[in-house]
Amino acid sequence: MRRSMLSVLVFGAVTLMLCDTNKQIIAFTPAQVRWFTPSYYTDGRERAQLLGDSSQGGAWIDRVKMPAGKRVPAHTHPQDELVTVIEGTWYLGEGTKFDSTNLKGYPAGSFMVIPAGVPHFVAAKEGTVIVQLNGNGKFQTDYVEK
Repeated sequence: MRRSMLSVLVFGAVTLMLCDTNKQIIAFTPAQVRWFTPSYYTDGRERAQLLGDSSQGGAWIDRVKMPAGKRVPAHTHPQDELVTVIEGTWYLGEGTKFDSTNLKGYPAGSFMVIPAGVPHFVAAKEGTVIVQLNGNGKFQTDYVEK
C-alpha cells in the first residue's frame, strides 16, 4: 500500500511540474512596442525591452532605434551580441576607432553575431534604423574610443 501511495504522489508531482498552467503567449505589434530612453543614451537613441531585462541579466531581447545621421563610437561587449536588422540599413565597422570608410551596410532582414570583446562601431546614415539585440547576461558596453 505504501509503495502504491508513493507512486501516486510521485506521479502527481511530476504531472504538476510538467503542466505549467500559467503559460501564455507574449506578442507585440509594432505599435505596442514601448520605447524609452535609458540614461546612458544621450544621442537620440531609444530602447525597448521585449523579453527579460537586459539591465539585470538572464536571457533578454531588446530593440534599439537609432535616428538618421547618428553613430556609436568604437566599443566592445563582454558577451556575444546577436543583431537582427528590423528596419532601415544598419552600418557596422570593426576596429578601435570610428572610420566611416570601414562601414558595411546591412539592410532589414540581416543578421550578425559580433563576438564578445571585438571592437566595433555603428551608424545610421539614410534613415532611422531599428535593430533587435539578443543576449544572455547583463548588457554592458565598454567604449574603447572616447
